[in-house]
Amino acid sequence: MKKFKFTIGGSNYSVNVKGIENNIAEIEVNGTPYEIEIEQEIKTSKTPVVLVRKEVKTKHGDERMKENLSPVSEEKRPSSKTIKSPLPGNIIKVNVNVGDSFKDGDILMIIESMKMENNILAEHDGKITKICAPAGKAVLQDEVLFEIE
Repeated sequence: MKKFKFTIGGSNYSVNVKGIENNIAEIEVNGTPYEIEIEQEIKTSKTPVVLVRKEVKTKHGDERMKENLSPVSEEKRPSSKTIKSPLPGNIIKVNVNVGDSFKDGDILMIIESMKMENNILAEHDGKITKICAPAGKAVLQDEVLFEIE
């Protein structure tokens, strides 16, 4: 609550502002309560309430865009049987080659993540059909490392 003292036409007034909501103020002048309307421009927030993203317009003939939107060829599609990275990191060493068979618990690859070397172990027996992440590549979590059968 703010208190003000005014002198208007030689008369003294004690004004207490109890609260202001939008453009209505509750005040008390010399002990008598009043609700008054403030005639001023209401300030609006600079931050928009809803952000709407504009539609992205592509340039006619943009070959990269067409390439990105074209279907993936059959040989580049991952198979349904894959081994994915459990964490992001850099591939240090790949211990298997295409065509190699592996057993449950074998170390297939070593990934460095947060300055620690992590072994990627086989969860079941299988055979490597494709290596998707060679040594030196940086991978994200859930990125395909191997395709298996």
